[in-house]
Amino acid sequence: MNTKNTMKTHQTFKSGPGRLSLAGLAGLVFLLTLGTVLSAIAQSRYIVTDLGTLPGLADSYVNGGIENIGGMALNNRGQVAVFANNAANPYPGAGDSSFLWTGPGEIELLPGLPAATDTIAAGLNDRDQVVGFSGPNSAGYEDAVLWKNGIAHDLGTAPGDIGSGAVAINNNGVAVGVSYTAGFTVLHSAAWYDGKIELLPPLASGDILTEANMINDRGQIVGESGPNYWANYSAVLWDHDKIIDLGTLGGLASAAYGINNFGQIVGQAQTASGDWHASLWENGAITDLGVFGSDPFGGANSINDRGQIVGFSGQGYEDITTAHALLWQNGSMTDLQTLIPADSGWVLQQANAINELGQIAGTGLHNGQIRAFLLTPAGCLQR
Repeated sequence: MNTKNTMKTHQTFKSGPGRLSLAGLAGLVFLLTLGTVLSAIAQSRYIVTDLGTLPGLADSYVNGGIENIGGMALNNRGQVAVFANNAANPYPGAGDSSFLWTGPGEIELLPGLPAATDTIAAGLNDRDQVVGFSGPNSAGYEDAVLWKNGIAHDLGTAPGDIGSGAVAINNNGVAVGVSYTAGFTVLHSAAWYDGKIELLPPLASGDILTEANMINDRGQIVGESGPNYWANYSAVLWDHDKIIDLGTLGGLASAAYGINNFGQIVGQAQTASGDWHASLWENGAITDLGVFGSDPFGGANSINDRGQIVGFSGQGYEDITTAHALLWQNGSMTDLQTLIPADSGWVLQQANAINELGQIAGTGLHNGQIRAFLLTPAGCLQR
């Protein structure tokens, strides 16, 4: 090694007027790189995180994947309830396993009930309580489950019913969902608290479909009720001792999936033409939030206390090829795909939940694989 030449080379970089030190050169490179990164973040608006899956299972989903089942699978700590399977289908009926995503590289397995072959985590609160359903039970159906400290607790069913499922839980520990009879011939809205189950009243005594999908911290519950599974059911609000029909957009049916602590409600409603549009209910009125392009089917899944709404638009419930994950804020709709880096490898298909930090959880395709995702606004600290 030529020490002289080495020394000479080092000397050419000594600092002084008009000269640049090695540290200064490194600093300039860092600033240029940082500028490029910050510019990319500013253009993308969201950082997207793949929530992963469980060993041996290819696909993961947030709160029903392409199909909505209500609830809030994302809390204000940025934790997400996720389930996974090998079926490329959010509802294969068996083979689902669940976990709680608590941060990059950190998950907690959510065990099923004894002998369960299907376990779906659907909702959680800020107190590390997660709800969902697991089975089969002794009758061949599923039971509502509450996970506390990693242990699955069977919430049970209503007297005379044969199965149940919980989809949401508020910060007071009240869970909501459905309890049903054999063959799903009658669905009852249910609420669980302190080891007890309470059925919520239907709109009319003959209604066979009554589902509770979400509860806020004030105890207000939203869902749907009606006499028919495929038509003639309406989005409803259970406001403690009364039930309120929220109405439709001129069609036969509607459903409510989310409610914030100010009582603003979101979901989907049928139009007079038969299409389904994302909808907002507030102050006794319904607002058509529309769909993406000419899509015939859309829905709003969640609303935070800032009034930001997320949902989807596509060709139908099980559209896994052309569906769009959407954000509504300040009176306008945005395709979330346009707010992430163009080279991310992601195709965002459904946004299922939004928390008070503006983080969004949902399901999409990552390099062709069905995966749960978390979007974090640029500049928001992520654990």
